[in-house]
Amino acid sequence: MVLDEIIGWASWKPEKGFFDTIREGWENLKDFLSEKFSAIRDTLSNLNILKKDVADGSHNATSGTVRESVESNPQNLNAKLKQICVRSRKYWDVNKNDEWYVSFWKLQFHWETAKKILRNIKASDASRFNSIMTDPLFRDTDVACTSVWNDTHVTQFKELMNGSKAQYEMDKVVDETIDGYINRIKWRWVTDPKATLAFWRICNYWPAFAEKIKNIMVSSWKNINDYVQVIDCYESSTSWHVRTKFQKPDPALWNKNIRQFIWEYTA
Repeated sequence: MVLDEIIGWASWKPEKGFFDTIREGWENLKDFLSEKFSAIRDTLSNLNILKKDVADGSHNATSGTVRESVESNPQNLNAKLKQICVRSRKYWDVNKNDEWYVSFWKLQFHWETAKKILRNIKASDASRFNSIMTDPLFRDTDVACTSVWNDTHVTQFKELMNGSKAQYEMDKVVDETIDGYINRIKWRWVTDPKATLAFWRICNYWPAFAEKIKNIMVSSWKNINDYVQVIDCYESSTSWHVRTKFQKPDPALWNKNIRQFIWEYTA
């Protein structure tokens, strides 16, 4: 449009005065700039609404307006996630070589989390810990958690995990882990329980996926609190292998895929 006006100014006709042509061109330019600045003001207004939306903890990504959270009982969601995470697992489950290091129990605690739990167990009942974990490996719990264990280590560890204090420490970290999952998902403006479950499942595969899906949905004004849209976006943004795995029934979800499981979930 601006280029057309410039060409128009350069080819003004004799019947129109020079200053009249300049004045007309200036008026057209003002109209053009006014239109653009109006669009910018609308964008800034929407951004301000979005900022308020985030501060309020609720976001409707379809319209960009504030809406109330539909999460009626967050504790119920926490309990459901814990039920999923610990299903069919035992306190004394041990993988002696999980990605080169030991992992154990219900959430396959690994690396730094494993170090924290083992330190806490030892601190809560040092005499019992030392009487069971007699292998020299366990003198330094941090080193023990970054080692590949043999069968003797596993036997000692399973005995340790039969204690109530050890199980209490692991339960505590499970709750902290689930709270951390939900808080990270809420930080992405997700408030609906079913959408939270969808993002949680995506986080299970790779946390960066969740951020990627959130960015895609927000930039295209999709509703991040609609679990169907979340799953559709994820499945259309991943490889065939990942998408197929995501769609398969999962024993941890009572042999349902994530879409079926969430559809049946009630907060």
